[in-house]
Amino acid sequence: MAAALHIVRSILTWTTVAAAILAQAFIPVRLWRSELCSRDQKLLQSALIWLLPVAGPFIVHSGLRQEDDVSRPTPNTEMESDDEE
Repeated sequence: MAAALHIVRSILTWTTVAAAILAQAFIPVRLWRSELCSRDQKLLQSALIWLLPVAGPFIVHSGLRQEDDVSRPTPNTEMESDDEE
């Protein structure tokens, strides 16, 4: 029983470590490709990701999700038709 518990703990530990490493690799790339933040903000958020290895990537990712929610202007097709006349 103790051996099985040790195996489960090891699996959970390594899964958590792997998830943190993947997040630390993926989130900075997405952050630096984003146009939502200034360079200084990106530097500070990158530091947050690496200084808080588990919570940092998820905090920054939640902020990046706002970029997906920002409405983008739709093209005005009426202006294009006025130019043709």
